[in-house]
Amino acid sequence: MKKQTLATAAALLSLGALHGCGGGGGGGGGGFGAPLAVAAAPAPAPEVVAVPGPIPDPVPAASSDPTACITAPQPGSTADVGNAYEGVWNQDKHESTKGLMLTSATGESVGFTAASPVTTWPIESTFYGAFNFDVPNSSWQIGSGKVVFYPSTTWASLSGSGTFVPKATLDGSFAAGAAAAKPFGLWSYQVANSLAVDSALLTGEWGGSMKNVIGSITVASDRSFTGTSAPTSPLGACALSGSLLPREPGTSKNNLAVTLKATNAATSGQTSCAMLPVQDGVGFVEVNQDTTDGVCKRFMSIYMFLKDSSGDYKATMSFSK
Repeated sequence: MKKQTLATAAALLSLGALHGCGGGGGGGGGGFGAPLAVAAAPAPAPEVVAVPGPIPDPVPAASSDPTACITAPQPGSTADVGNAYEGVWNQDKHESTKGLMLTSATGESVGFTAASPVTTWPIESTFYGAFNFDVPNSSWQIGSGKVVFYPSTTWASLSGSGTFVPKATLDGSFAAGAAAAKPFGLWSYQVANSLAVDSALLTGEWGGSMKNVIGSITVASDRSFTGTSAPTSPLGACALSGSLLPREPGTSKNNLAVTLKATNAATSGQTSCAMLPVQDGVGFVEVNQDTTDGVCKRFMSIYMFLKDSSGDYKATMSFSK
């Protein structure tokens, strides 16, 4: 049986101290921090949370059964109609620590890198910016962006460059400001790119086995959603609403434009909502696939990268099916 998950950790957010925990297969939650940091021990004054969900094994898709494993790119999916570099990428440093990156058709990217070896911080950095891809030469370079290397909470200018194999792997180096460059990779093109995302797939409740622990959202046929977070979750007691629209209208690519409004729903004695500072971002439907006794099953989560009014990505949030 194969299952990949992000390390369980607390995330430190630059809005204050935003804490969350990593998710396993079928889980969900919230976290991210000062861009996308993760701390092994709880930090003081938690404010916002996000939980990175499971990262899939690279296997391709196509079945009307939402629990069937993807074995070939579904029609209209990123892998089917997208360019050489857009989509979901993951960085597998070792068994317990993963990196995750989402890249748009124009090269706009957001994500976090995994630390190796893991000491205090399972997550090495959070970053976002404009990646310029030279497809004929199989190379890329960062035109502009920001990054924070943990345990620092200060954003710095992002630079970097490297090579890639279309719809396969991406590697290189990156740096914060004038600091020495660090390895950036190896990234693998994910099975989530073979999933075609439409209103039918998104409609319904997302919360899964973590509903009572993290909370849940219900997506309507117009792709708007409402929901709540559990008062005992790192998110605090929030009433959530928003939308999950395609970043490219009219497509079924697994790349979403997220709007979010969180309001405080805490009653006496409950933890106040920590998601008030964040308001929109990007997302995708994460795919995790397990094979047990020769039977392969697919598990999905809605995963969101969220930013505040400054434009910096400050948190992640995910809800499993």
